[in-house]
Amino acid sequence: MTVRVLALLALLAALAACARREPAATASAKPAAPLPDDLPSDLSAKTFATAEALAKEGAALFTQNCATCHMADGGGVPYLQPSIKGSAGISNPDPQLFLSLILRGSAVLDEGAKAYENDMAPQDHLSDTEIAAVATYVRQRFAAQPITKPVTPADVAIARARPGLPP
Repeated sequence: MTVRVLALLALLAALAACARREPAATASAKPAAPLPDDLPSDLSAKTFATAEALAKEGAALFTQNCATCHMADGGGVPYLQPSIKGSAGISNPDPQLFLSLILRGSAVLDEGAKAYENDMAPQDHLSDTEIAAVATYVRQRFAAQPITKPVTPADVAIARARPGLPP
């Protein structure tokens, strides 16, 4: 394998090693409000407010679903959960591999998932809009170069429907 492929697999393994447990619910925690399914796929001036709202919602969803393992700063926990800062999977302009990882968990990484003690559980219980929001936030906050183009629910639907990956 090339160094680039190995680096990508290592990075995806780091992303996939989220804990198998769910974060404890707090009395003050409220579920995130769903966003509309018709979010835009570009960041024109007309749609900036919607993209900004998507990233804001994504920040709340990241806190609720991802920060327990990957930490609020994206730094992870050595040997347990990976750091996602600058991750190749997150930094890739095409979000499909990252979305597959979110939807299917570390199962998509095969051998690469063994790099960390904890496996990442599939987050397929989240709606397409919620996954689009968290993916948008993560790509804006933790990609090597922030990706301003939002991930759309349509992007997530494509990833959810991909054949050949575990359900």
